[in-house]
Amino acid sequence: MNKGLITAVVFCCLLAGSLAAQSSGEIYKVVDENGNVTYTDQRPSAGAEPMDLPPLSVIESDVVVPAPAAQEAQAAEQAKEPTPRDLRRQFRDFRITQPQPEETFWGTANTVVVAWGASQPVPPELSARLFVDGSPQDVPGSGSVTLTLDRGEHRVYVELLDARKRRIIATQTVTFFVKQQSVGFKRPAPSPRASGR
Repeated sequence: MNKGLITAVVFCCLLAGSLAAQSSGEIYKVVDENGNVTYTDQRPSAGAEPMDLPPLSVIESDVVVPAPAAQEAQAAEQAKEPTPRDLRRQFRDFRITQPQPEETFWGTANTVVVAWGASQPVPPELSARLFVDGSPQDVPGSGSVTLTLDRGEHRVYVELLDARKRRIIATQTVTFFVKQQSVGFKRPAPSPRASGR
């Protein structure tokens, strides 16, 4: 083995040992009759004096590391309640699925089913508010309701609400028509065709 490499390894080991020992006590330098230098934390003789080592360099950091308990509480809070912005992103396809825009309902005894939802399931902690011709009513976050309406034009839209009842997103307004055939309404009878003789 290379003698210089051995010396370097021994010196590194001694230096590491001396730094570790500095934190716990005194360091002594011992030179034997052959000129070999040894560092130790054991007093070699009664009259031996400890070495004066230079102080260790310490660099202060400006980074504040939060306590683990605070980090866990913050992570739990974020996992528990998504922000309105997160919910808007998640449910951007929230829409009325029934009725279709400009749909006309005939002979349904004035009843119409209004349904809404999104491609992802709406969690139970979210709710919705259905507006029928401007009048609001609270409904589940996804689902449907059967309405009994007068004949004529009607408009509906739904707002998705978070757990604090804040509006996340609203559907497009859907306009539809309810028409009922009157009993007294008679369609004209088809006129007979003239025979071509």
